[in-house]
Amino acid sequence: MSPASLGGATLLTGASGFLGGLVTAALLASERRRVVLPIRTTSDPAQCQQRLQRALLDYGVRERELDGLMQLATIVELPAGDRFEDLNDEAVTNRIDEVVHCAGCVDYFDDEYLKLANIDLTARLLRSSREWGVRRFVYLSTAYCSGYRSDVIPERLHPDPEPSAEPTAYTRSKRIAEWMVADSGVPFLIIRPSVVIGDSRTGKYTGKNYGLYQMWRAIEGLLCSEYMPIWHTIAPPVPLNLVHQDSFQNGFLGAYRRIGSNGIIHLVGDDSIGPTLRELCWLWADVYRPVEIHSYAGIDDVPLSALPRRQRRFLELAWKNFEIATHRWRFDMSGLKQLQATGLTFKDVTIETVARCQRRYIEGSPKILAYMRRYKGEASMSSRLIEFFSSADFREPSMG
Repeated sequence: MSPASLGGATLLTGASGFLGGLVTAALLASERRRVVLPIRTTSDPAQCQQRLQRALLDYGVRERELDGLMQLATIVELPAGDRFEDLNDEAVTNRIDEVVHCAGCVDYFDDEYLKLANIDLTARLLRSSREWGVRRFVYLSTAYCSGYRSDVIPERLHPDPEPSAEPTAYTRSKRIAEWMVADSGVPFLIIRPSVVIGDSRTGKYTGKNYGLYQMWRAIEGLLCSEYMPIWHTIAPPVPLNLVHQDSFQNGFLGAYRRIGSNGIIHLVGDDSIGPTLRELCWLWADVYRPVEIHSYAGIDDVPLSALPRRQRRFLELAWKNFEIATHRWRFDMSGLKQLQATGLTFKDVTIETVARCQRRYIEGSPKILAYMRRYKGEASMSSRLIEFFSSADFREPSMG
């Protein structure tokens, strides 16, 4: 049976990436949706197929079902210069009637590549989507594109914040891309996840070392190279907004199926039960085993020049993640709550599920395991926390 004789198909960008791979697996397994996956000439189609197969198995697909689902996926070469118009024949042959745009750059600071990958690429894809007459353009954005705000962040397009309230060039590029999607004339759905971490059930994580995992990698590489009795870190009792990758997939499918045209939804965690930076600090204290933890409210409160070299380097590498993490984010969750009310399963992140992800990470790190064996008895008692808060929210130093 030829593609033209079948139902419509989805052109999905970014299938070889973390979130794009999760979305592709969910659409194939749960929707039995035909997908056309453009990949760059620098990518190996065979490796892309292998990653997709692993993503399907992680999603719960049985091995005997793999071949049938993989036949629904067509991998095509993305023309040079991201010329989606060169895929017009593919669009006709495969009856592409929908675009799901997951590709992009997540670098915080590379302004030039962020423009190319998040703004220019989106503009080209929107132009082709209009030519193809697609019924919907689904755009994967970020919950943090609003910039730093003290109020509840609404599920609508955001204006530019003050320059001092812009977290990164990445958040700005995603906000601009959202404007273009909304102004394109194509019916759209914008999905804004917060920080996605490992599976809620197994702790397995299939992405690169971004977000929480970037901080864990820095702890692995720098702090677990030598023992220091005093650990200087940033750990105020501020809730982190995290989402498990299986909940992200469920939330994506719920929005895909039920959110109407020109909708925007936050896929974020429930702050009332989510872990805080302080709680994550204690999880790592059980591994690092310091005698004392010197905790600061933010990077500006840390006496960096007085710190041991490796600890100073760790904080310098993670400073932007700490800056974002210590902001009190509050998101409108109306869309997600409506989906949950209709039966959506969305497992929220708790300190217990983060601990599961951390254990999985540690089990895969010979360096951390060797460190734990070597310094297991270094601290004779539980770590003591000493707080050095100087921010407006935490004025009084305390000891615990």
